[in-house]
Amino acid sequence: MPTHDIIDNRNEKLLDHINTILSSTESARFAVGYFFVSGLESIASQLAGMKELRLLIGNTTNRQTVEQIAEGYRRLEMVKDAAEQQAYPKRAQIRTMTTEAAENIRGAVELMDQTDESELLLTTL
Repeated sequence: MPTHDIIDNRNEKLLDHINTILSSTESARFAVGYFFVSGLESIASQLAGMKELRLLIGNTTNRQTVEQIAEGYRRLEMVKDAAEQQAYPKRAQIRTMTTEAAENIRGAVELMDQTDESELLLTTL
């Protein structure tokens, strides 16, 4: 391993670091902005041995980040309001976002390549 902790996917590959860590643990937690089931294919064999896998994923249907909102509105107050609305959505919005995220993941799974690796990944999850 290098003397620094920068993973640039040129010299240091994130996949290599994740596989090294997963080989010595019983549980894993990932936080990602966008989730694609196919992104787990390369670590599926490591996930098979996990007792616990937790995923914290961003809302896959809301692709606007706070920075994009700031660029579009160009006013700090509007950005603050938009950020607060995203940070504290109403219960109905949360239910809608959860349903939409589940539908998006279901759609992604339906469109996955039908390979042995994909099948192994989905049965592992």
